[in-house]
Amino acid sequence: KMKTKCLLFVILMLLITLISGCSNEGDKYIGKWTGLSNPNNPLSDLRQVTIEKNSENNFIINEKIGSYNAYGKKCEWKENTSTDIATLKDGKLVIGGTSFTYIEKDNTLLYNGDGKYYLKKDDDDSEYTNLKKQAEPLAIERFEKYKAQEKELNTSPFERYGKTKW
Repeated sequence: KMKTKCLLFVILMLLITLISGCSNEGDKYIGKWTGLSNPNNPLSDLRQVTIEKNSENNFIINEKIGSYNAYGKKCEWKENTSTDIATLKDGKLVIGGTSFTYIEKDNTLLYNGDGKYYLKKDDDDSEYTNLKKQAEPLAIERFEKYKAQEKELNTSPFERYGKTKW
């Protein structure tokens, strides 16, 4: 009885080793990744890319791009989404002229498309939520300045500069 249990255990361990050893190079891309299109500007587009495996060398890329619209009547958050199919080529995920390269040393993705920037692993959405929260007060401040300038432009020069009419 003990020999049978040991044999089953050994077979199970071999199966686990065999299955885990069969991972695809593209598996490291799977998950959510988040970053700013300009890391030096917290008001730049916030991008989140969700990557799912579709087949051996194809991946579904769901992209969400959000930003504050701080012009017009009010300051509000806007998001656009898109879906594409990426192909694994030479260790990169490629969609037309856009590519994602996995950077192992810091577990990030290099996005190379309408600019180059890094995306952090963000499976729990915390990075997306934090970057959005950081941008909100800045967007409101920018919006208030814009409204004040617009109001100033719509007043007469006499009101604006405190001069009396001749």
